[in-house]
Amino acid sequence: MERESESESEEGDVCGIIEADGLSLEELPVHQGAAKGTWRVSVLRVLSPRPPIIEDEDGDLAMPRTELGGELPPGLLDWQIQMARLASSRLERVGLQLWAGLGLCSLLACRLGAASVLCTDGHLEAVENCRQNLQRNGVSVKDAEYAEANREDANVKTVKVEVLRWEDPPPMEDDVWAAEVLLAADVIYDAAAAEAFAKLAAKLLNTKAERLYMSLEKRVYFSSATFKPEVAAYPQFLEDCAALGLEVEPVDLSSVPVHFNYVRSRFYELVTITAKGRASVKRKQEHATEDVQSGEGVN
Repeated sequence: MERESESESEEGDVCGIIEADGLSLEELPVHQGAAKGTWRVSVLRVLSPRPPIIEDEDGDLAMPRTELGGELPPGLLDWQIQMARLASSRLERVGLQLWAGLGLCSLLACRLGAASVLCTDGHLEAVENCRQNLQRNGVSVKDAEYAEANREDANVKTVKVEVLRWEDPPPMEDDVWAAEVLLAADVIYDAAAAEAFAKLAAKLLNTKAERLYMSLEKRVYFSSATFKPEVAAYPQFLEDCAALGLEVEPVDLSSVPVHFNYVRSRFYELVTITAKGRASVKRKQEHATEDVQSGEGVN
C-alpha cells in the first residue's frame, strides 16, 4: 500500500471511535511509504454466528436467549477481511476511518452472491479507497465499459465503484436506478445529510428498488441549548422520511446473529425503509396475476 506521507500537523483529533465501541481488530504492519501513525490495514475475521451481546440503557451487558439457525456460505468462515483506513483525520476525511467509506457492505454483497454490485460514496478519495479495499480482498472491480458490454450476461458479476452525491443524483441511465436492493451504512450524521439522503431514498424507492436496509449509530451530542445529551440527526431523518411518504421500521437486533467480535451498543440500529403503500399495491398485483393464472375472475 503506497500512500503519500502526511505530517503529524495534518492529522486530526477525530480517531478510532468505532474501536472504542468494542470492535476487536487485528492490525497488519504499516506498509512502507504509508504515513506513520496514519494509514493502517485492519483485519476483521468472520466468525461462526452467535447471539449478540447488547449494551442496555444502564450500560450493562446482556446476551439474549436466541436460537440461531443456518450456516455461513462456503468460504466465509474465518475469512480475514482487510481494509485500509485512516487511524485519525480531519473532519473532512472522517469517511476514510473504520466506520464508513471502506466498501465493506459492497464486499460482503459480492461474496454472498449478488450478481451486480454498485459501491458508492460522496467523496472521490473514499471511492478510491473502496476500490483498493475491494481489490485487496480479491474482488475484481470492473469499469463502466466492461459492465455495459456484459450487461445481458447473468453469469458475469460486476462491482462498480463511483461517486454518488445525494444532493445531486445522477441521470436515470446510471446503474443506481436499476438497483433492486439498497444498503446504507452509517450515513446519518447531520441534518443536511439526513435531508439529502431521505430525498434520494424516496426517489430510489419509487423506481426499481423496493426496500432499503440502513444501519446507523445514533450519535449523542451535548446540546448547548438544553444542556443535555441529545440525538439530533436521526430524529430529523425520521421526520424527513415521514414527510416524503417513507416508512422506517426498526429490526430487532437481538434476532440478528453476530459474525464479528464486538459488543452492540444500544445506540446501534438497523432499519428497513419502504415507500408507503407500494408494498400493498404490489401484493394486490401479485394476487391479481395469480387469479388470472388460476382462471378466477375471468368472465
